[in-house]
Amino acid sequence: MNLSVGCIVEFSAKGSHPEIAVVMSAAGGNVRLLLTNGKETTITEKKIMHATARPATGVADRESCRQHLARANEQRKNLTETINLEELHGLLYEEQRVFTIAELAGFLFEPDDDDSAAALLRALCSDKLYFKDKNDGYQPVSLDDLAAAREQLARRQAQEDEENNLAEALRQLEKAGTVAETLESHINDLKSLAACGEEAKISKRLGNALDRADLNNPRKLFQALVKSGIFAADENLDIIRCKLPVEFGPEVQAEAAAIAVTAPAVNNRRDLTAERIWAIDTPETRDRDDAFSFEARADGSYLLQVHVADPAELIKPGSILDREAARRGSSVYMPDQRVHMLPTLISEELLSLNHAENRMALTFSLLFSPQCELQEVDIFESLIHIEQAIDYDTADSMLAENSWLQQALNFSGRLKMKREETGAIMFPRQPELSVKVKDGEIIVEQRSRDDLTQGMIAEFMIWANHAAAEYCRKNSIPCLYRVQEGDDSRPEFGASFDPVQFFTAIKTFRKTTVSQTAGRHYSLGLSSYTQATSPLRRYSDLLVHRQIKAAINGRQPEYNDNDLAQAVLISDSAVSRAEEIMRNRDRYFLHKYLKQQQKSGEVVFDGTIVEAGSNEAVFYVDFFCSFKHCRRPSFDIAAGQQVLVKVTQIDLLDGTIRFELRQKQVSS
Repeated sequence: MNLSVGCIVEFSAKGSHPEIAVVMSAAGGNVRLLLTNGKETTITEKKIMHATARPATGVADRESCRQHLARANEQRKNLTETINLEELHGLLYEEQRVFTIAELAGFLFEPDDDDSAAALLRALCSDKLYFKDKNDGYQPVSLDDLAAAREQLARRQAQEDEENNLAEALRQLEKAGTVAETLESHINDLKSLAACGEEAKISKRLGNALDRADLNNPRKLFQALVKSGIFAADENLDIIRCKLPVEFGPEVQAEAAAIAVTAPAVNNRRDLTAERIWAIDTPETRDRDDAFSFEARADGSYLLQVHVADPAELIKPGSILDREAARRGSSVYMPDQRVHMLPTLISEELLSLNHAENRMALTFSLLFSPQCELQEVDIFESLIHIEQAIDYDTADSMLAENSWLQQALNFSGRLKMKREETGAIMFPRQPELSVKVKDGEIIVEQRSRDDLTQGMIAEFMIWANHAAAEYCRKNSIPCLYRVQEGDDSRPEFGASFDPVQFFTAIKTFRKTTVSQTAGRHYSLGLSSYTQATSPLRRYSDLLVHRQIKAAINGRQPEYNDNDLAQAVLISDSAVSRAEEIMRNRDRYFLHKYLKQQQKSGEVVFDGTIVEAGSNEAVFYVDFFCSFKHCRRPSFDIAAGQQVLVKVTQIDLLDGTIRFELRQKQVSS
């Protein structure tokens, strides 16, 4: 190609469309060009796609040269718009050969018309439907290829139109909260994106539309979904993120209804309906799955019986209800919502140990010596009558006038001391924080974990679970044991909760693990332990019930070790999911409560430094009943030091809260 100074060329730039320029110099295969914007660039000669046959402008006057180039560019642009490639293709498609630009231009324009040839080049680069680039020329596509290309083009156009319509619908969603019909099939994907962010799996088409609408941001999308009413302002995104099943399907509901109308066989059960049996739990509990009876005998011995709801009697392994319970793993209790492991017809009505009702139960009967040594364990199926089903506060208020309840409370204290003698780690614990939502109001309360009847019931359940573990161990029944390793160097604790001591101690505690081999539970001070007292709420407890019920009825265990491992593998992952959701939801409403408090001024709490790192401080906050951390303050700190903890920032969507420590003035 003869490139002279002043020639106007079309060269391949970064995009697919040619760019116009004037040759300023050419040497050694490189060409220096002047562009329409007055700037220069240097390219290789190979990138030149078309050049005028002779110089078209002088280059001595750069501005005059640039203006000439601009006029040529405009002329070529106008010519390009007049070219009909479809007609040219219709003229040439039967000749399946490669044409040069000059040859093709000869069918449309006068010979040696450089601007027209360049305009044709631009048209061919812009529209590749009719001719394909081949061997430095262009070949007409076949009619079959043209039909296929048109079909593909139509599909792309339809997709483009759909994306544009989606993008406009998304803009209206954000602007006015309007849900257009075109968005309805994408609502679940939008929810998933708002909850899961980049981990959400959405179609490329929807992703493109979100990009065009500038709404491909989980936080912005969440606000748009709230505005539209698709999400509530306090939407629980963890339910979507963790794929927590909330509603029960029709098949599950139908099986629950069928069970509810089936009269259970109770003739072979031990009749305990004449016994004094109480169920004590939190005020919100509707799925009561444990109750107790207690007797102080004349010979000084004590009989403690823990009666546990018996869903294993009605829910058979492999049934629809059983598979659903395994999938859920456990019930999920949140401040504003409860998601049950079993339908409420079962968990809150048919099997719940409700006031003044007769119920089937699995009874753990424990006989203790006058010295509170566990002497006998008997586990049997029973029929019980619930004399009282009350909450802890009500039970506490009855202690002064109910000697039987007071005796039971005193006995639970002796059982606790017995565990301490066998190595249990007893220490004053921080209060428990309760976050509830009632009629839209967030209620934050503290309650002692060991207070009166709440501590009593906890102690009774510990011993019942120990009895279940011992029964399985002695009878070689495959079981899910809870094991915690430890050593004999027990930490020292004072009479009241000390955050520094507690923080130091818990760092030495090892995690409780699930094992199919019985082993010691270090902090409880028991030789073996399992969980069997919440079969309406935890699937693993239901599994243990089935194992025990099979044994006491003379049958082989329902599960061998491998079966049990597989069953619990599924349910334990669901339990971890449930625990995460509960923690996050408690945190959300606690943080929202604090944001409401911030409207009235600074939110500052009392705190205690428990660890002073080089860059970070760990501290206990009385209000939260838990340990928090932040950047180390500018003033000196030490473990045990009292400080003020200011809440500086709260983000409800990502769950973060930030603190700032202040010195606490000591009153003289």
